[in-house]
Amino acid sequence: MTTLHSGAMPSHPGRRASHIALGEPLRWLSHGLRDLRRVPFVGLAYGLMVTLMGWLVFALGNHPYFIAAALTGFLLLGPILGAGLIEASRAIEAGETPTFDASLRGLSPHRAALERFAMVLLTLAAAWLLLSAWTLNAAVGPIAPSVTASLWDDALRMMTSGQWGAWALIGAVLAVASFSISVIAVPLILHRDASASEAMRGSLRAVANHPIACAEWALLIVLLTAVGLVTALLGLIVIYPVLGHASWHAYQALRK
Repeated sequence: MTTLHSGAMPSHPGRRASHIALGEPLRWLSHGLRDLRRVPFVGLAYGLMVTLMGWLVFALGNHPYFIAAALTGFLLLGPILGAGLIEASRAIEAGETPTFDASLRGLSPHRAALERFAMVLLTLAAAWLLLSAWTLNAAVGPIAPSVTASLWDDALRMMTSGQWGAWALIGAVLAVASFSISVIAVPLILHRDASASEAMRGSLRAVANHPIACAEWALLIVLLTAVGLVTALLGLIVIYPVLGHASWHAYQALRK
């Protein structure tokens, strides 16, 4: 394992930009599915945990803030929750056969950097909720009835198209920011022992040098997440580990 010093970036992700063919992210997904097939119990365990957490959040009610929490929890914190899957794919590539426990043990040496990175993503998630509430209240009045009331009624039907549009726009801006700093951040931390700040800079550089490939990858993540949502989160049992494993293969391409 390579340890970084004085802010040096590992392998300078994206600095020597190489061409990534259109549609290449689909190959990352196919490799993610292949890794899931190799160690199905590891991947499905992570998928089941994420699905159960999603059910717990949605069980709290249908207030827009609860839904925002669920979406931020997956789209913003997904890279951290999937760190064990990335570690498993790294082990598979190294010729090992990872177990669920081994995928977690592999994170221990990088705990400090992962925690700092998680705090950045949590800050973005909090910013989504706070900024959306402030903007909507300033522009169109209260977003919805109280949280207590919405537990007994369908708050979503009370929101106008303008409220939905403003809320979604804020979320989209912060989601793009989150994706840009996280696309290869966790693999960099695990593979190259990067600090949180070095990993985020590496991700930004990769996005700057491979914007089309990164846009394709982001679109695939959003579409597959939507499939998971419309299947009452059951689809995430398989979709989440495939995306987690595929993130390792995305890193291998985007860091070049």
